[in-house]
Amino acid sequence: MDDEQHQHSIYVCLFFFMIIVLFKVLRRQIQANSFPVAEQQAIRVLFIGNSYTYFNDLPLLTQQLAASKKAPKKLETEMVVIGGATLKNHWKRGEALRLLKAKRWDYVVLQEQSTLPITNPKEMYKYATLFDTEIKRVNSQTVFYLTWAKQNQPETQQILTDAYMSIAKELKAKVAPVGIAWQKIQEANLKLNLYSSDQSHPSPIGSYVAACVFYITFYENSPVGLSRRIYSSNASTPQQSNRIELEISETDAQMIQQLVEYIVKKI
Repeated sequence: MDDEQHQHSIYVCLFFFMIIVLFKVLRRQIQANSFPVAEQQAIRVLFIGNSYTYFNDLPLLTQQLAASKKAPKKLETEMVVIGGATLKNHWKRGEALRLLKAKRWDYVVLQEQSTLPITNPKEMYKYATLFDTEIKRVNSQTVFYLTWAKQNQPETQQILTDAYMSIAKELKAKVAPVGIAWQKIQEANLKLNLYSSDQSHPSPIGSYVAACVFYITFYENSPVGLSRRIYSSNASTPQQSNRIELEISETDAQMIQQLVEYIVKKI
């Protein structure tokens, strides 16, 4: 082989070597910017709220229901919760924002303090809008947790509903109409007590109703056929983890699931 052919062979080898190196570098970059397959196959939800979220561990209940239906995607949840907190408190504190930006989320649930949408809707709208802007920046979607009226103030449900529906429409966000579902279920069966003894926080059955609403909101799939048995944390603080088992009657479970499906689809 003469010198010219030898030099040409060296150039060809170097060319293919550089192609291989470049391919490996590009593959590493793609992998670094991608989430693992297992994570891509999960619906990931961040809950931001207070005791209406952590009582009975609502995120965990929703995960249990999704697993019972063998949903095509696993539900993974985390929550940033403080008793009595408003969205303003969460915004100022900063932990919710840090977690929002640190991980990938399909949905971010915003739950305002129970009476603030009634007493100060302007403040609710301000901080809901601030959070929604950051949620959109990370390519996630806002879900408003429309809560329920206190047991001795049923007339305030419409005010709560209007406040949440209005801001959701303005921001083009989703709504989990838990309060509306509670109202209709109480009308259908007065014996079902959705409230705890303080007439404000949810009983385990109340949280079951909320979990059914969130299931259909996240999966856009019927809640009919979800498990009637749940394992609640029975938590009155975020740190508690005492598990209790609750089994709802087949009749009550069907009524709850069917009403939830009707209400969510109607909205």
